[in-house]
Amino acid sequence: MKTTFVPLLVLGFSLAGAVVPIRAAEGELKKATYCHGFKEDQSPKDVAEFFNQDETVFLSIELKGRPKSGMVAAKFMFRDEVLAEAEVDVATVNKGVIFSFGEDTFVGFDMKTKEPLPVGACYKADVTFGGKPLGQFPFRVAPPKEAIPSKLLKTALAKGADEDHKPVNEARDFDGEDKVFLTGLGNLGLASWMEATWMVNGEVDDAGTRSFTLKENKENVPFHFAFIPAGGWPAGTHEVSLQLDGQEVAHEKFTVKAGAPMAGKTKLELDSSHLFRDDGKGEPGKEVKYFTTDDTEMHARWNLKEKALVKGVQFFWALEEAEGEKPQVLVTADVEAAVSDQIDSSLTAKKGLPPGKYRIDLVQDGKVLDAKAFEVK
Repeated sequence: MKTTFVPLLVLGFSLAGAVVPIRAAEGELKKATYCHGFKEDQSPKDVAEFFNQDETVFLSIELKGRPKSGMVAAKFMFRDEVLAEAEVDVATVNKGVIFSFGEDTFVGFDMKTKEPLPVGACYKADVTFGGKPLGQFPFRVAPPKEAIPSKLLKTALAKGADEDHKPVNEARDFDGEDKVFLTGLGNLGLASWMEATWMVNGEVDDAGTRSFTLKENKENVPFHFAFIPAGGWPAGTHEVSLQLDGQEVAHEKFTVKAGAPMAGKTKLELDSSHLFRDDGKGEPGKEVKYFTTDDTEMHARWNLKEKALVKGVQFFWALEEAEGEKPQVLVTADVEAAVSDQIDSSLTAKKGLPPGKYRIDLVQDGKVLDAKAFEVK
């Protein structure tokens, strides 16, 4: 699973018109301003150079003229992930619902976090008007005042790390079944965070993404990240990127000449499928042809013809037909990447399932490999 820093956010917005003695074409952006609050007309008050971790982020959008209609939308982003979004119809302003005077229009958006935002200059707001881009506007979250400046001092690739996180057997060439260690040393300030992203033959393997956040200031502190893909490394050139507060500070390449036997072999050849009643301990027990309304734990298993790298696999448990119920997906489950000759999935229904017809879809990379039908009686 990809580790991200996306916190829980609540997005609010407000809007108004303002008097500006300049005539201009309707619907064009005049200015976008980050600030620490709005005036009554939604123009910026106390322009912000940055925000603290627990502050509300205010963004004032100034449109030239007074467009009669159109949606202004703001999407706040942390790197490439959406934190929150909202939209406002400028007709609400210019019909006089709130204010209606002046030649230009202000629209204000504010974003309030439930948890402190990660520090760094890796934020932006994408703003559109009538579905057309007005611009992307970056902003920065500053570290606490007591934080020391964060700086990476050095990195090294190795085949291991000791208890002090120092490299053991530094290398650039690895075997397919080696775990690769990225070791480093840095001055790391309070609330700074580091993240390592691993690329296998040029493609990011999300399973390898790891990060940590500093709880106190630390100088000359050693650290390490380690990774081996499910199935091992295939032959080729691979990479690891190290980010400090969202900015890349190191990018290391390494080579695997002899790939692991199972690396990259993700084609699944199905042999058979089975249903099992629960053994009372959360594991498959007696094999069955159908389930009953008393079953609250249900298990399914697919056997493969040979071992393979099970990756990009999902299960969809779905209801097809039951009295008084609409067809629907009951649950979706992701399978953790691993080398195996079988794949299991389970469904928990605290009150059991109603009598009817059901289906389990085994999906890999969006393609249905098998759809197993079963009944509940």
